[in-house]
Amino acid sequence: MEKYLSNETEKSLEELINYIKNSHEYIECMKLKEKISEDKDLMLLIDDVRKSQKNYIKSNYDKDKKIILDEKIKLLDLNSLYVMYSYYLEQVNYMINLIKDELNDYFFEITNILK
Repeated sequence: MEKYLSNETEKSLEELINYIKNSHEYIECMKLKEKISEDKDLMLLIDDVRKSQKNYIKSNYDKDKKIILDEKIKLLDLNSLYVMYSYYLEQVNYMINLIKDELNDYFFEITNILK
C-alpha cells in the first residue's frame, strides 16, 4: 500500500482519533449502542422505523405514510436508552465535524496562500 501521509501527520491524526475514542461521549455512545443491540424490542422498533422511512420516501412522501412514520418515531423517542444514545452520538458527531471543519479551514488557508 502506498503511503500518502508522513509519520508525523499519521501520529497527529491518531491522536485526534484517540481523543475522540477516549472521550466520555464516545465511550457512553458505545456502551449504549451495545445495550440497544441487546434489546430485541428496541431493535425491532428501530428496524420498523427504517422500513417506514423507506416506504415514506418510495411513496413520494405520501401524507398517510408520514403519519405512520411519525408515530413510530414518537415511540422510539419515548425509549430512554435510545434517547441517551442519540444524544451521545450527536456529541461525538459534533466533535468529528469540528475537527473536519478545522482541517478544511487549514487546507483552505494553505492552498490560498500558495496562489
